[in-house]
Amino acid sequence: MTLGENIQAARKKKGLSQEALAEQVGVSRQALGKWEKDTALPSLDNLQALAAALDVSVDGLLGTARPGGTPEPSLTLDTLRALLEARDAEKRRRTRLWGGAALAVAALLLCGIFGVAWQYDRQVQALKENYAQAQQQFSATQSELSAQIEELQAAIRQGEATVLDWSWQPNGKVVHDLDWSWVPVSVSVTPRTATEGMTGQLVVVHQGGRYDGTTELMAMSLGADGVYRVERGLIFTVGETVDLSVQWQSTGGTTTNEPLGTVVCTEYTLGPEFLWDGYGTDFDYGYRTRMEVGRTMLTLTNYSVQMDLDCPAWMQIQSVTVELRLKGAAGEPAAEIELTCDDSWQSDTRNLSQWSGTFWNEEVKDGWPYEDGDVRFVAQVTDKNGNVWTDIHPLSEKP
Repeated sequence: MTLGENIQAARKKKGLSQEALAEQVGVSRQALGKWEKDTALPSLDNLQALAAALDVSVDGLLGTARPGGTPEPSLTLDTLRALLEARDAEKRRRTRLWGGAALAVAALLLCGIFGVAWQYDRQVQALKENYAQAQQQFSATQSELSAQIEELQAAIRQGEATVLDWSWQPNGKVVHDLDWSWVPVSVSVTPRTATEGMTGQLVVVHQGGRYDGTTELMAMSLGADGVYRVERGLIFTVGETVDLSVQWQSTGGTTTNEPLGTVVCTEYTLGPEFLWDGYGTDFDYGYRTRMEVGRTMLTLTNYSVQMDLDCPAWMQIQSVTVELRLKGAAGEPAAEIELTCDDSWQSDTRNLSQWSGTFWNEEVKDGWPYEDGDVRFVAQVTDKNGNVWTDIHPLSEKP
């Protein structure tokens, strides 16, 4: 076993975590982790501190202790260093003993030292033979680390500019259930550069709302235009905050992550706001009825319609229509007009536009036949993706 394997085995036998053992030795957990993985070597002082903390001998950690006390060569560079230092220390100790001993004892000690030296020489020779193996192992580890560093640098280069642009938008209007209001949405991400076979995942973290505390990983499809999209299966609920990020993976297995942004989901952010008193005016939309040749006719008090639309920045309006319905919102429209855009302003988050139109023409100067029921304007806004938002404005009868 290597030095790192021996340290790890002794630590686990002792029941210590890496953090606990590192604290006793006086080093960081990362340094201890490198020792156990044999990607770094502890100093002699640290090796002794490890042995003391783990209640084992240094030989036990070095792998030189065998049953019966017979030394065994270690296959690690640290073993060679530790044994050479031990031999030098032994020689210095014995040299001091020689200075104060008798010649006869010195001769005996000299014989013993020669025996020890011969034994150490044999061990050193074995270690020299294994040194080449240690170098080969170290070179292989270094090559592997270099490859990992190069791969990491490539990931960093990719991470410097992974996203060129991104956007989200509802795929329909807000649905109001008994418990929740929600809307299906799509997300588009344009990478700055795309490599062959690169895949993307959208990471969706919900905070608040129906899916509070959940995280979704959604596979993104690559379009012919080079844009990655999630077009189905993603739901935003009114009242929640959604954190979005993208995860790229190359064919070589390199993974990079980049945050996209946060979406605060409210009725206001998920659709247009209809302002019927457009242009700062206060139109009194209403109607009057009169009898004419046995039937009731309805006329408007104000045939002109003016409104402001306050829309999210992602929304592009295709058309705005207003219907006159004489039997409530479900009734068939008696008349329909398409409004025209007179002006618009844009900010980072909202678009404000002014629209106007009129129901007046020669054909309706006498009004519309009317039986009974509520009278309402029903406005519909259609965006360029075909999504439709509706707002109902009731009309009151005037004397």
